[in-house]
Amino acid sequence: MPEQSKTASNAQTLTFMVILCTTCAMILAVLATSLREKQEKAEELNRSQEMLIAARIFSAEGGFYLKDSSDEYVPAKYQREGVLVPGETTDIATPDEIFDIYQMRTNAFLVNSEGKRATFEEVGIDKVEYISQNLKSGYANLPWKLVYEVSPNGVSADKMLERNIDSEAYIFPINGFGLWDAIFGYIAVKSDGISVLGTAWYEHKETPGLGANIANPAWQKQFTGKTLFLEGAGDLSIAPLGITVVRGKASEAFASAPNKLNNAVDGMAGATLTGNGVTKAFKDCLVPYRKFLKSLNDSNMKKKQT
Repeated sequence: MPEQSKTASNAQTLTFMVILCTTCAMILAVLATSLREKQEKAEELNRSQEMLIAARIFSAEGGFYLKDSSDEYVPAKYQREGVLVPGETTDIATPDEIFDIYQMRTNAFLVNSEGKRATFEEVGIDKVEYISQNLKSGYANLPWKLVYEVSPNGVSADKMLERNIDSEAYIFPINGFGLWDAIFGYIAVKSDGISVLGTAWYEHKETPGLGANIANPAWQKQFTGKTLFLEGAGDLSIAPLGITVVRGKASEAFASAPNKLNNAVDGMAGATLTGNGVTKAFKDCLVPYRKFLKSLNDSNMKKKQT
């Protein structure tokens, strides 16, 4: 083959490869951009679901819960405009219904280390930017810490203060480290500032069948009814705070200290280090909210006395 023809052939091959690579890169860039919004929406839906699961408004099976006149949680279905009515276990919520309930029943606000409450507007913080920027690093150690309040069924959460309606619960973001990587979730606490309503973990990379059980509804169910502060410890200003995941059975671990049972749950077989990480995450993230939790309890006690 003449040298000139060989050079031209090589140039054509190189040009084709450059065009092909450029085209593929452009296609991938367009796909990534077009899918990013859907991915972010899916992640937001997942966080919203897990928050509602912690607050006992949504179930892991895909349906809603409603607290009846006896304070029992029964299956519910979406009626309209964020209102739930009694339903069946077979009633499955749609993504739009989940978002609607989440937006209506939860309201984000801020508290500082002294337990003082404030709106985002009052302290000059952009809500969307604040939540997104600190999503991975956590909120507990910031000067202004994130809390979500939960409104009763049919009541808009952002209207509770002006209507003098009490919150049903408060949701605290929790983050820490498991065995392999960071873990992210929520813990919902009743308005007394002590009683745990539920927990949920929306992101982790723990071992399937072992540490990944932190996201198992059956394991999470243990937290409902537990107390954040050690029973009988007296002053909540200094009482031990958090939930302990023990190695093995809590009833056996604290057989000689029954006052600790209500602050502990059974561990996961073969996942002691993940359990230790969960224990540390609860303590590290809840202690900075101590004064706020105490203020909730003080307020609850005063209401009981009147």
